[in-house]
Formats: sequence, C-alpha cells, structure tokens
Amino acid sequence: MDKLKVGILGLGRGITHVRNFLSLEDAEVIGACDWYELRRQRGAELLEPTGGKILDEFDDLLELKPDAVVLACNGRQQAAAAVKALEAGCHVLSEVPGAFYEQELIHIRDAVQRTGMTYMLGENSCFLDYLRYWRKWVVEDRMGPISLAEAEYLHYLPATLEAPDSTRYTPAQAQAEGRTDCKPVWRADQPPIQYLTHDLGPLLEVLDDRVVSVTCRSGPWRCTEAPLRSDGQFALFETAKGALIRILVTLNTRRPSEHRYRLFGTEGACEYFSYEGYCRFFGREHEEIDGWQKVDIGPAYRGTDTSAGHGGTDIQTARHFTKAILNGDPAPIDVYRAIEFCLPGIIANRSAELGGQPLAIPDLRTEPFTGTKFWDVVGLPDDEPPREPYGTE
Repeated sequence: MDKLKVGILGLGRGITHVRNFLSLEDAEVIGACDWYELRRQRGAELLEPTGGKILDEFDDLLELKPDAVVLACNGRQQAAAAVKALEAGCHVLSEVPGAFYEQELIHIRDAVQRTGMTYMLGENSCFLDYLRYWRKWVVEDRMGPISLAEAEYLHYLPATLEAPDSTRYTPAQAQAEGRTDCKPVWRADQPPIQYLTHDLGPLLEVLDDRVVSVTCRSGPWRCTEAPLRSDGQFALFETAKGALIRILVTLNTRRPSEHRYRLFGTEGACEYFSYEGYCRFFGREHEEIDGWQKVDIGPAYRGTDTSAGHGGTDIQTARHFTKAILNGDPAPIDVYRAIEFCLPGIIANRSAELGGQPLAIPDLRTEPFTGTKFWDVVGLPDDEPPREPYGTE
C-alpha cells in the first residue's frame, strides 16, 4: 500500500490526530466519527475538503474499511473499541490510558495475537526530544547505574461535567448556570495514578526496564470540583533491574500544568521541569560537584512543528505509527509494552485501596521481556546539545 487509510474515533482530542495524519504524505484520513454534533462540525471543516467522511457511529467508520483506526474516544471505551477494530482487520493506534481494567488489557493482547494486526499505544511523551539524550547518556554510562527515577504529572482538570452538546463545565459553573443535564466525564472518578503512562512509560524506555511491584497511597478528596477522585496519588515501583521509580499524578490541585522527570545515577543525574523548558545535567565528566549544566534541549525535535500538538510529540507518534504499518515493522510501543505502561497504574490503585499494601505486577507477556525496541525505531542523537553552567542567565 502506498498510503495508510486512517479512520479516527473521537473528534475532541481526535481533532489533533486528524490534522497530523492529514499532514503526512503517506497517510490519508478517510473518515472520522463522533456522537456529538459540535465535534462533527469541527471535524467536517478539516475533512470534507479532502473527501473524508464524517460519521455518527464507530460501526459506520469500520464499514469504510480503513487500514488503521486511531482511538481518541472516552477512556473507558478505548479497550472495547480496540478489540472491535482489531477484529475488523484494522491496525490500532490508541490514546492513553488504553484500558481501565487488567482484563481489558488481556483482551487487547489476545485480539492482537488472534488477528495478527498491530496495536500501538499513543504515548506521545516517549517522543520528547530530551529523552533521546537521556537514553544516550544512560547507554554511554555518563551518570553511572541509575538507582532511582521519578516523574510527576501535574494537570488541573476541574471540568468534570459534560453537557449533552459535549461542552465541559466545572460543578461550580454548572450550578451557577442552573444546569441539571450534565453528567460526569470519564475522568471524573478515574483514580489519578491510572493516568500515569505519560510518566512511567518514558522512564521505562530510558531505563530499558519494566516494573514488577508497587506500593501506592492516595491523598484526600478535598477538591470540590472533582470530589469523585483523590486529589492525587503517589506510587513507588520496583523495576526488574532493581531500581525504584516514584510517580505522582494529581488532577485536582490548582496550579500550572507540567511534567517533571528526574534520573538519579550513582555518578550523576539529569532532570527536566517543563516550566523551565530545558534540561539540567550533571555527569561523570564533572570531577567536582560544581553545579548543574543547563542543556538546551526541550520537548520538540529541532525543526519539528510544535503546533502539531504537545510540543511536536503528537506528529512523531503519528509518523512512526504510519511508517511501522507501511513497512511491516513492529510498532515502537507495541501491545506488550502498552501493557507495561498501563497495568502498573491499575495495580497501583489497587495497592492504594488496600492502604499501601505492596503488590506484584503480573507479567502478561507470552515471551520474556528481552529489552525495549523503542530506540531501534526512534534512534538516538549523535550530537551534544549546547550547554552552560546552570544559573548564569
């Protein structure tokens, strides 16, 4: 096939996917669907000029016989939609989290094995440019063995109610307008730690590892706009290689949104806080502890259109998925790796419900994990980016 024929389920978050796949020379968007008229209208503005169809139902989209389907729908519907698409002969690129329950991940895995189709988790944070350098520094042993790592996802999401036309409201806004027709969105009661793939996934790729156990605790339920979910959860994971990874996810604390990642090696460290927009690094080459180096690397590959979503990572996700399908190659984040990104959050919440009891994370692979294939696809940089002593500006 010369071009990948793509269908998209969901035109909220999915609008970004429509734009990105339309921009690829080796892909075409033949259709998209959504239940909400407002979203369909927005999708029609992009798709109708190219001949793509706007539909109401997923079954209608599958009848168009796309080669691949992008799932940008309600997070509680992603697993069932993935299995349905795979059974219909479509490759699948799914938004995160990918599944809500362990059994759903097993269903997706079994559908991939049964159909031979490709499933890829669209974890865009793995494509952050600075992580390529972190992986390079790990491979080059610039920080010594990595004993500890941590990441934080800080994203205030108080609009937990949805009107029949898909407009989102906070409970305070709905009450002020006297609305009685709103329903909770899928994230309203989602345990925050189950939205950890943006944090855990990238660290697992940088470390070439998987997690095997977890203990987790929940914070209180004090946010009046999102009273159905904990204000945040901390999880502590142990990896197969013996490192510890700490993850924090909060969707309820009012603050600017950001990602934070940190690696702690025995001979150095690196960290990135998105509000700063650059990386800090301290490696073996520093004979004395004379302070951080400020390294000029950020989310987007140099020359990448950062308007393509999430600092340019969304277009990288679409591009690598398309190339994998057209070339008959494995997806950079295949179904087994997707499970290793998603399942730990499900088990972590179970630990929190048990008061922090340590729990094993089952290995759902059918063959042993022998290492990540992600960097074989994405590649590591050859250059050393500009750096200067931290705090000189």
